Amino acid sequence: MRTEDGKSEREKDRIRQLLENVYVRDMYMKTTREALSREFDDVFHMLVPEIDGRSNEILSLRWDGLGQLRANHPKAVDPEMRFAFPLIDVVGDAAVARVDVYRGERHVYSDYVSLYRVQGAWRLVSKVYHAHLAAGP
Repeated sequence: MRTEDGKSEREKDRIRQLLENVYVRDMYMKTTREALSREFDDVFHMLVPEIDGRSNEILSLRWDGLGQLRANHPKAVDPEMRFAFPLIDVVGDAAVARVDVYRGERHVYSDYVSLYRVQGAWRLVSKVYHAHLAAGP
């Protein structure tokens, strides 16, 4: 007999593998979106706060807008980054995960990734994040 806790832990493990093997690679290691993994749902949006000091608007970017974001922030793609996954929470077919992103010892981003399970497979559907904009190198 399976317990809910055991099932939930298996789902968290599946999500962690998806984050490690797909999300991190596609979001932080690839410079283009042509070969985007199928685990990113077609509706995937990244909500981006304006951080240039000119507005308090939040932009909703689909993949076709991320090329411009990459051009404006080339350091966001860095094979030397490392990642931690301090939170994965699953309720039914919905989940949220926190991905902490480090460049060396410096904490640069905290991503909150939303997922839905569709036909038995977890799909990445959105991302919000916080940029740790500490002064210094």
